[in-house]
Amino acid sequence: MMLYPSVKYRDIISKNIYVPLFLCFLSYIMTACSSPLEKTGIITIGPNITEIIFTLKANHQLKAIGDFDDYPPETQNITRIGSYLSPNLEKITTLKPSTIIVSGDIPQLREFAQQFGIQYHAIPMDTLQQIYDGILLIGELTHTPNRAKHLVAEIQDKLNQLQTLTKDSEPISTLLVVGREPRDLSSIQVAGGHSFLSELLKVAGGKNVYEDSEQNYFEISAEQVLSKAPEVIIEFRCGENLTQRQLDALFLDWKALETVPAVRKSRVYFILESYGMRPGPRIYNVAQKIATLLHPEVELGL
Repeated sequence: MMLYPSVKYRDIISKNIYVPLFLCFLSYIMTACSSPLEKTGIITIGPNITEIIFTLKANHQLKAIGDFDDYPPETQNITRIGSYLSPNLEKITTLKPSTIIVSGDIPQLREFAQQFGIQYHAIPMDTLQQIYDGILLIGELTHTPNRAKHLVAEIQDKLNQLQTLTKDSEPISTLLVVGREPRDLSSIQVAGGHSFLSELLKVAGGKNVYEDSEQNYFEISAEQVLSKAPEVIIEFRCGENLTQRQLDALFLDWKALETVPAVRKSRVYFILESYGMRPGPRIYNVAQKIATLLHPEVELGL
């Protein structure tokens, strides 16, 4: 009886069993070593960028998003990686994304992406055209170009329809306030004529009192409000959960400028929706809201 295989038989065993096992083991090691270097998925910082990706139904590609990216509600289940001012680079490193998309340049993050070979895209969206171009670019980056084209066309069609409804109305001179401290009119942040908010105002049947300004956003004083004498003041307090009492207090601040037509006629309005200043898929809703404030009669035709 043979207790040990012959040399020839051992050779056959090594060729038919041990070699394939060794190759499998080697393949496993190589895969394990290479997988940490693999980069996949997208990280975004910017509520509008994240919302666009969801609208394009490309959210399955998201690995993480910014701390303030809050729409749609499904964003609550996605990993957070900091904000514009303090992106969590250590966390981003562990997530190994292939692409980072932000709505405004973050030098620290740009340098980090270059160092680790990650695609980095800072997409400006200060004007309507930039918003359209940004959506199309995100469509390319997420491999959803047709959906992106459809989304742009849908937004443009809705804005054109709204403009048709307001074109026969007299444009109302409007001051767009994007920031100020309560009980203080000494430093007021406003939107200039080249901002997308100013473009939406025009679609809605308004005329920005600073439409000739070259700046998108800048600071003015109470005296400058007096000199411009707007018929309407729209103050953006986006995402602020204000009570009626707080809104009344904000309105009373403007009473210091009682000679301004908007104040005298109580045509100071507040936009509280979180997307009010967000350059994304819901800009039509903002234009519609402004139109109903400026021209209440237009609401009946929407």
